[in-house]
Amino acid sequence: MKIDITARHFTLSKNLREIVDRKVQKILKFNPIIINCHVILTKESHNEKAEIILHLKGKDFIAIDSAESFEKSINIVVDKIITQIKKQHDKSIKH
Repeated sequence: MKIDITARHFTLSKNLREIVDRKVQKILKFNPIIINCHVILTKESHNEKAEIILHLKGKDFIAIDSAESFEKSINIVVDKIITQIKKQHDKSIKH
C-alpha cells in the first residue's frame, strides 16, 4: 500500500511519519488490497486534525477528526476507517 502524507501549517517530523505509517498499517489487516492511502495532517490553532482518504478498487473511504495531538486524531481516524471497512465487508457478505 502506498501512503502519502501531507502536512499543512507545520513540518512533518520523522517521528510523526513513523507513527502515521505504523497506525495506517493496522488497516491492512482488515483489507489487504488497499491501493493508496492519503493522510492529511493539519495544525490548527487549538487542535491537530487528521484526515485519511483510503482508495480501494471501486470504493473510497474518508475519515476526519481533530484532537489535542496528532497521535490521538490519527488513532481516531484509523478506527473510523476500520469501522467503515468492516461495515462495507458485512454489506457485501449479506448480498
